[in-house]
Amino acid sequence: MDKRTVDRISKSDRTFLTLVSLMLLGKAVWTYLGVDHFIVQNWAGTWEAIIPAAVFGFIAMKLAGKTGFPDIMDKKISNKERFLYPVLLGIAFAIIEILVGLAMTLPNIHVPFPYSIPVYVSGGIFLEILYHLIPTVFLVWFISNILLKGKRQNEVFVAAALLASLWEPVMQITGMYQMGMLTDMVFGAGLFIFIFAGNLIPITLFRKYGFLSPVVWRLTDYSLWHVIWPMIYY
Repeated sequence: MDKRTVDRISKSDRTFLTLVSLMLLGKAVWTYLGVDHFIVQNWAGTWEAIIPAAVFGFIAMKLAGKTGFPDIMDKKISNKERFLYPVLLGIAFAIIEILVGLAMTLPNIHVPFPYSIPVYVSGGIFLEILYHLIPTVFLVWFISNILLKGKRQNEVFVAAALLASLWEPVMQITGMYQMGMLTDMVFGAGLFIFIFAGNLIPITLFRKYGFLSPVVWRLTDYSLWHVIWPMIYY
């Protein structure tokens, strides 16, 4: 890539393409290593899903600025907001996940180290793109910018954020009940709220501080919950 091409690609574009490269590299590594774990087997991150997610994610990043989201490298966003706050929130959330896992006496559901590193780096970025970046930006853009001619952007964002946050808890709680992992309705309801919060938090970070912030949050959470904790406890 020559200098003129690099100059035409903004710092924000390069940042997002770096995240996509990490996602693809992680996928390539654990595919090459033949990681055979039920998390990987049931994960939606096939090549057929991950490539379109990268493409539509890039389009969503281009639309984000038109729908009220800060640029991924917005100069108005401080490093505390972009990195420190998400890290602290990620640590707090992971601690709660650990406590919930202990309360449920969960078996070791985590991909073993060192395979966990490429799996969860790739998976964390993929999920933020697929679950949060694409649906929230496209919903706000289509409903507010197109249908409502630029009106009620914040109200549409709130509705889109709530909808996007419901997908994962509905799927996970339904799956847990079907597998017999959940029998207490009250505990199940609490777990539903917790997983819902685990989606609403990164979407809120995205809205306030740009897309790098929720990715940092997700990777911090995954590092403690999926990588470090299993090495200590199991």
